[in-house]
Amino acid sequence: MQNFTKSHELLNRELQVSPLAAQTYSKSYRYFCQGLAPSYMDHGEGCYIYDVDGNKFIDYMCALGPITVGYNEPSVNEAVIKQVNKFASGSLQSELEVELAEKLCEIVPCAEMVRFVKNGGDATTAAIRLARAFTGREMVLMSGYHGMHDWSIGASENHKGVPEAVRKLTVNFTYNDLNDLESKLKKHDVAAVILEPVQSNGPQEGYLHGVKELAHKYGALLIFDEVVSGFRYALGGGSEMFGVVPDLAAFGKGMANGYPISAVAGRKDILQQIEQGVFVSTTFGGDSISMAAALATIKILEQPGFYEHITQIGTIQRDGIEKLIHKYGLEEVLSVSGLPAHAGVSFEGHGSLSYLDIQSVYSQIMVENGILVFAIYNLNKSHTEKEAEAYLNATDKAFALIKEAVERDSVDHILKGGKVDPVFKRNIK
Repeated sequence: MQNFTKSHELLNRELQVSPLAAQTYSKSYRYFCQGLAPSYMDHGEGCYIYDVDGNKFIDYMCALGPITVGYNEPSVNEAVIKQVNKFASGSLQSELEVELAEKLCEIVPCAEMVRFVKNGGDATTAAIRLARAFTGREMVLMSGYHGMHDWSIGASENHKGVPEAVRKLTVNFTYNDLNDLESKLKKHDVAAVILEPVQSNGPQEGYLHGVKELAHKYGALLIFDEVVSGFRYALGGGSEMFGVVPDLAAFGKGMANGYPISAVAGRKDILQQIEQGVFVSTTFGGDSISMAAALATIKILEQPGFYEHITQIGTIQRDGIEKLIHKYGLEEVLSVSGLPAHAGVSFEGHGSLSYLDIQSVYSQIMVENGILVFAIYNLNKSHTEKEAEAYLNATDKAFALIKEAVERDSVDHILKGGKVDPVFKRNIK
């Protein structure tokens, strides 16, 4: 029987002093069934985490993606401790900065130069600023999520606080729809086309090549936001997977196994504008601790078979989910979404039940069975077939109860606490 006493105590304390009691929306208590899930982590080992109450979970969140090689990885720890004994940020740069920049230029298809920052949104924002300066244009076309900065979040429904003048400079386009993209390129004088190259089940055949051709045809730069896809599907991310080289790319998350670092990479003639008045400068961009972690992490990611292993485990889970959906006849409310290394369950409403009602049943049962996951799972190198089996066993139990909820048109007899209540919700049922 799981006990979350200390998590509840800490949550109540933090809610008094910090909004949502989390610094990242998707790590907030509201993304689980309230009262029935952990809120605070004590430590991790490989693909397992232990909360402050001593409960153990197989972690399929992996810190929302950054944990690529596993918690408490000895070689990463060793590299970090070695650098901690020297300095973190100093009055001069670390030689690690040279080594990491050289390594990224070696493994990232578009990288002739790189600039380090901290968060994924810092890297995408740097890329947009560089593109605007290089083209002399202001308009941006985007597809996907690119961080909290005004140019990006202003084009979403979560735009409170963003000036209207800024919001008008970014327009969304539809992924996997070249006609939609070209119609907007014709209408606007575009500086950059930015997209997450891998969304949902990935690009259709020839789509990314088409995006590049259209962007260049209309005088815009192409930017890949590889913050999620980089270092998770392949070292060079979606660009390497699909053989399309953008002008600029933003990387983050999985680069350093949980340590905070991101980078904008790309053509030298574009990056060199930073020496000519394009301002991209941060106090902690040269943080040597994260760079030490990144170099140690990349050494592991480069080992033969790393990505084949992640794909194999992900395929077992993805195929298993699909079979379970068919087993329970839940095709109207559940579907599989994503490529094997980053896939999971998508939820739809049914009858009087919303998609969040369905997701709440799933979330509760997964946590009860020792699986920490939202809907889409992330994998690291320590996940094995053993963990995949546990994941699918828990999924089987969750789907059985979802079937029961759909038949009864109610979740009241299943849910033991609050429902999943994310800050930002879909408009559809």
